[in-house]
Amino acid sequence: MDKVQFQLEATLPELKDLHEKGLFSKHEINEITRRRTSFEMSLIRRITRKDDFFRYAEYEINLERLRRVRWKRLKYHLNPPPPSASTFSLPRRTLYILKRATARFSGDLAVWLAYIGYASREGMRKVVSKGLTSALQHHPLSSELYLLITYHHLHPSAPFPQSSLLSTPRPISPSSYDDDLAFSLDGISPARTTLLLGLRLLPKSHELWREYIKLELGWVEALRRRWKLLGIDETEGERSRDTSQGDDRELLAGQGSFGPEGEEARKALLAGQLVMHAIKSALEAIPIHEGVGFREGLLGLLRIYPSKLRSKGMEVVYGDLEKMSGGDGVADARARLLVLTRRLYDRAYDSARKETPGIVLDGVELVEELGRIGKEIRQNAKMAKGSQWSEIAGSWLAAQLDSCAKDGRISMAGLNEQQCTLLCGEHVQGG
Repeated sequence: MDKVQFQLEATLPELKDLHEKGLFSKHEINEITRRRTSFEMSLIRRITRKDDFFRYAEYEINLERLRRVRWKRLKYHLNPPPPSASTFSLPRRTLYILKRATARFSGDLAVWLAYIGYASREGMRKVVSKGLTSALQHHPLSSELYLLITYHHLHPSAPFPQSSLLSTPRPISPSSYDDDLAFSLDGISPARTTLLLGLRLLPKSHELWREYIKLELGWVEALRRRWKLLGIDETEGERSRDTSQGDDRELLAGQGSFGPEGEEARKALLAGQLVMHAIKSALEAIPIHEGVGFREGLLGLLRIYPSKLRSKGMEVVYGDLEKMSGGDGVADARARLLVLTRRLYDRAYDSARKETPGIVLDGVELVEELGRIGKEIRQNAKMAKGSQWSEIAGSWLAAQLDSCAKDGRISMAGLNEQQCTLLCGEHVQGG
């Protein structure tokens, strides 16, 4: 009971200030004290649950929201008074409650994420940094923490995306790839160190490898854009078209910026050697029979990432997928289908075009490509030893025909769904 009394006495100055400013009435102050007493009692029980801390913190957060609403209603924001005991007391108290929760439940990652997430939303950068470090000491094998630390290095002033604070690890970069490039270049080095440390402990983590590849892609693209903005570029006569082997224009960008001894390093960087090394390392670390989904996700990332290195990166992934062309398992069939359907989804990078995921063909080109794929599916089905290929490829083609017919892409070619099906062939019976 002494602990409860100590905690309540510490809140007296802020409660008095809230009452004097007219933000809460005397009755409301008494109710706040009563509720806090009840919450504090629940925290000193023999068996304490983390939900007790969360309910307490949620109550304080709602109090702060109410305080801000009444602050504006009383027009304090027009002529703000000097900071007083209640100005930041409620956010500090919420953080203190969550901090106590991390001390009591240090082995629960969800508690740490709640603490870090709240500090991030309130703009407490130093608290976020210390909280992430402490959380990693208790959970060194959590890929989600490495991703959060990386995001904090790259976007030090931005709150964490809400999806990154769920219980399951997932990529935490923003959904817009143009926004991905708006990170702090000063944070590249610590972010890279964090991801490499995580990969050393979790060498088969799909999420860490994906973010590491995005980091290297973003770094090269950010340097290229910076040099272009500074006018470090070639003349019009030196420009050449983009090819799958790398863009000569990109190699000329920033020419001389590194000095005579660094020219080869500059060319290697813009040619994508570091990015290609990251992709190859990821493919070697994650066996193809266990990571077809990872490779499919990597292709999806490269297809819409605004970088001249897109084609070269996809060639590396497709080369790895083609190694499974002779197998007859489920993973082999999925890999073969990804290689077979690449023309539907792949195209060279164009800075003037907004990239969206999905099929990039339409009209006659789409129907002809589906027809070619249908023939290849039947030919592969005849040579396949098992039925995995027929089931996977046939189902995929049927789904694509149905999808394209519904969104009108097939009708653009002057064909209806039945005519398109005949053109593509009876893939199911043929399988």
